[in-house]
Amino acid sequence: MAVTYGVLRAKLDRWKREDLPAGGKKSPHLQIRVVDGNGHPWRIPVNVRSADKSLVIFHRADPLLSHLILSGLSSFATGLTDLNGQPRSASNALDYSRAPLFELTTGTALPPTGPGHDDDLQDVVSRQLNDLKALDGEIFAFGSHFHDPKPKPGIDTEFGTKDGMHDIHMNQGNGSGKGEFGEDNGVFNDGGLILKFPDHVTGLFFRFKTQLLPTDEHGNRIPGVSKEIPPGMTQSEQGPGETHPAFPTVYIERALVNPAGEDPGKEVVVIGNTTMAAVDLTGWSLLDKNNAAEALGGVQLPAGGSLPVILSGAGAQLSNKGGTIRLINPDGVLIHAVSYSKGDIVEGRFVRFNT
Repeated sequence: MAVTYGVLRAKLDRWKREDLPAGGKKSPHLQIRVVDGNGHPWRIPVNVRSADKSLVIFHRADPLLSHLILSGLSSFATGLTDLNGQPRSASNALDYSRAPLFELTTGTALPPTGPGHDDDLQDVVSRQLNDLKALDGEIFAFGSHFHDPKPKPGIDTEFGTKDGMHDIHMNQGNGSGKGEFGEDNGVFNDGGLILKFPDHVTGLFFRFKTQLLPTDEHGNRIPGVSKEIPPGMTQSEQGPGETHPAFPTVYIERALVNPAGEDPGKEVVVIGNTTMAAVDLTGWSLLDKNNAAEALGGVQLPAGGSLPVILSGAGAQLSNKGGTIRLINPDGVLIHAVSYSKGDIVEGRFVRFNT
């Protein structure tokens, strides 16, 4: 089963490093103490090294733009919003694959501890927290909430709380073997930290090297399809003829979200092709943020070209309040996804997506 998912909204109080000697068996965390608007303290342990001792891959979106979650932040009450068993979408939950918050190749693998200044993951995150604290911003922690009946010796006693939010990292694409955390897999189930400053929003996101994408409708790996996404991967490292989730050969290029006049029958999604061969889109489909599907039929995507797809109005629809668009192949595999916010939309103009 997936993690016990929720969102914690609070003000930053303080944080504490966990530095371990090389070869230590424990998975260290950066321990963050926050206090909600009701005066209740919470603990947020952020993994800075994997349980298998591999490095955590870190992504920073600064500023975080063009995402539906931005308009959803104000809807969260102070304290914990429990989303376990509740409908989830890009407006209230995180999914690194279905509603992208960053480019998958931009991650950096950082050590949990380093000898110098600003040379490890705890240093980098702490610098962001320092800025947030100085400007009295808010923190939104997405992950799995917990309540310990008995305070843990040390950090719980020091922070004065038994409540917290962990799994502040991607929670899909885990393996199914013992100790591989497959039970945590889910859709719109990923963790992360969103820092709301007075004048901008920053996203801090974390994933493990062992987590593979794309995933199925349960957040599980797809045999023979899911792949590792190394930090800093370049397109030249993609195998010949290979469709990799970091560099899809067929992708969503632009979208006319708000055409002049009435929208039905006028919204357009432009699909691009990076290969020198035409692609038959029979069996392919586009999904909107509500999972409504638009079948693409037997159209041909020209070699190295683009194809505008006019939405019928009976399937996928593009919300003028922000949303997501997903491109699905005939096997049901997610090939590419994009996100856009209300602020990206200009009537009669296409929204251009970075790919």
